[in-house]
Amino acid sequence: MRAHPLEMIRARTADFRAVFSIPAFCTYQLGNVVMTTGFWMQRIGVGWVTWQMTQSEAWLGIVASAELFPSILTAMWGGALADRHPAPRIMYWGQIASAAVSVGLALLYFAGALTPLAIVALMAALGAVSGLLLPARLAMARYLAPPELLPSALAVNSTGFNLSRFVGPALAAGLLVLGSAGLVFAVSALGFLALAVALHRIRNIPPQQTPQPASTDGALTILRDLRETPLILGILILQFAQGILIRPASELFPAYAEIAFDKGAAGLGLLNGALGVGAVLGALAFTKTRGTRDALRQIVITGAVFALTLLVFSVTGLFWLALLILVVHGAAMSASNIAALAYVQIEAPQDRLGRILALYTIIFRVGPAAGAFVFGLAAEISNLALTGVVFGLCGLAATLGIGARLLNERKSHA
Repeated sequence: MRAHPLEMIRARTADFRAVFSIPAFCTYQLGNVVMTTGFWMQRIGVGWVTWQMTQSEAWLGIVASAELFPSILTAMWGGALADRHPAPRIMYWGQIASAAVSVGLALLYFAGALTPLAIVALMAALGAVSGLLLPARLAMARYLAPPELLPSALAVNSTGFNLSRFVGPALAAGLLVLGSAGLVFAVSALGFLALAVALHRIRNIPPQQTPQPASTDGALTILRDLRETPLILGILILQFAQGILIRPASELFPAYAEIAFDKGAAGLGLLNGALGVGAVLGALAFTKTRGTRDALRQIVITGAVFALTLLVFSVTGLFWLALLILVVHGAAMSASNIAALAYVQIEAPQDRLGRILALYTIIFRVGPAAGAFVFGLAAEISNLALTGVVFGLCGLAATLGIGARLLNERKSHA
């Protein structure tokens, strides 16, 4: 029998209380929310300045790709580091490097020397650092929370990240209306430094979950071994398909704000804010599943809603309706991400989790990078609405096809 909704709410509340009773987890979350608020401010600032300089959807795609593609080169190294060193220590030095990139953006902007090519170069540097850090970032919840609280810890992580996705664009939009993109970049630097301070405070905290001795297998061996875990491999493939076909639309929000809705910087902030609000709601509504098949079904259903809402968003001409659709879009995105990441972290071999998370990182970042580049070029050649419809239809077909294969694979191994 299914649990009564009130019982589910009580259980969910108890899990959240237990997670927040861990002092190191709270310290990390506080710093992380400040950092991600600055991160989203910078993302909005970079996109808006690029659009103002170029008026080109293709350039928006190029800048997004510049940030994401370098993670291919650094993610597996980051996975090996995450298997061998405490996640807080890796994260600490990464925040220092990320802050340096934000300072570079601010200085070039105030000096009047910021160009599209300079933005591409700095975003490439940030992408290289991010790829190195992301396996450790994904492992932080596991490092700070016991196994039984991992899904709730991941939900809290996602809630904080997406809450900042609402607050950050709103703050960035206010500064951009005043013409102060340089201040956006400066605040972002302070955000990275705030998380560095939090990580320094918890640098000597032992892991809540007993680490397994790291294997010495290389990336190719781990890739071959994934064939023995077809469900995890299928989830990774699904994440790539959604990344290349569904996620890129948000990278084109500066173009949507001006071309589709004629709302300027304020509209850009509202579009990103609506997506962030939805993502927060999706994280809060996420519930633990009792079995593998239920978890896979949850991943597939929320992924299908993620694709469908992109289709509807692409054809609506009403701004208020677009915002409502983005709330649902963000909720589906968040719930699907949490379910997929929780499944991988729980089911993957623990002695190579860092490197599997590195593959997850590559897939999670490369998909949107390639998709944003193609999406931008297609929108420039045709138009935003048609491009969104085509990408949404392909994303829906891929989600349903891969999802059916996952469910059948689980049934055959039951």
